[in-house]
Amino acid sequence: MTEPNRLRLLERQLRQSIGTLTPFCQFVPFVTAFLVALLAERTVSLAWIAQAMPTEAKAESNRKRIQRFLEDRRLTPALFARIIAAFLPTPPWILAMDRTNWFLGKTPLNLLVLAVVLSIQDRADRSVAVPLLWMPLPRDGASDTDDTEQRKALLSQFLTLFSQERIAYITADREFIGAEWIAWLLAKRVPFRIRLRKDDRVTDAKGQVWEAAAVFEKRKSACRTRPFVLWGNAVYLGGKRLTGEDNFLIVASNAPGSLLEDYRRRWSIECLFQALKGRGFHLEETRVTEPDRLSVLIGLLALAYLWCVCAGQGLPERVSNSLGRLRQSVSRRGLDLVHQVALGLVRQPEQWQWEHLLRCLRTCKT
Repeated sequence: MTEPNRLRLLERQLRQSIGTLTPFCQFVPFVTAFLVALLAERTVSLAWIAQAMPTEAKAESNRKRIQRFLEDRRLTPALFARIIAAFLPTPPWILAMDRTNWFLGKTPLNLLVLAVVLSIQDRADRSVAVPLLWMPLPRDGASDTDDTEQRKALLSQFLTLFSQERIAYITADREFIGAEWIAWLLAKRVPFRIRLRKDDRVTDAKGQVWEAAAVFEKRKSACRTRPFVLWGNAVYLGGKRLTGEDNFLIVASNAPGSLLEDYRRRWSIECLFQALKGRGFHLEETRVTEPDRLSVLIGLLALAYLWCVCAGQGLPERVSNSLGRLRQSVSRRGLDLVHQVALGLVRQPEQWQWEHLLRCLRTCKT
């Protein structure tokens, strides 16, 4: 099968998967070419992607098409979320919320992400996170009312699109805490597993106030079955002592259960950020900084990463005999495969370009 036929086959399959979802369905040929170029180049540099897109147009025309696509205000994160959800397992889903940042020169770029955590073989240590919704942020930090409103706005998008019944629970690190945030999650009936600081104060059923670490100081690992009061809200606690300077892991939840095991799945969103950056697509190389345009670019990147995850799930695992763990993650196995396929689909050089390169290799004789 020739490269153009394979590309048309990809377009047809993508169109069948997303159905008549407007306005995205009209962009299927462009998106297919963009994803192939992105996966072949493994960078979000638009100049490189424009050069590699398997189309009959010249690179400059491809660059202009990319710019027009990024500027289309109909292409919202909610639209991308509906596409991504079509490829995900049947809910309820485990969600992870976190932020990532990088710099373009001295300009900080910040992104708040809500991801779906997929369990591989039902093991927490082999989970993989797929971005579902995101929000470019104006600055760094997560400590005041604005940050709480951003979290609420992002999760509200999910609730509007998919409803609360599709959430198994949401997990987040210590920067995603606060009385208003916890109260809002409880009011919306969103199950959560959120890590606390060891010096956060909780009150037991007898009215005694404790630092959170003190509740678990004499136990190796425990999940308490009776609620505590945290910032005026009733929560359940799980905790254990760790080694090192940060010597306690304490998780707050809306209900008792295996809180520590549930919280372990949050690490997959950290691996997601690594894959989107230096270990995969080099997101920090983008020169797109305007929030709406950056959001559309993240949507395309999310589709590419989802493709890698889906491909990796069908490939055999290889376990290191010395370390006893996987040599490659699911997403990495998929990325390597899709990268090789995409390389074979990018457009071939024109005859004059090929001949010019051959001439350049000839030895100069005087």
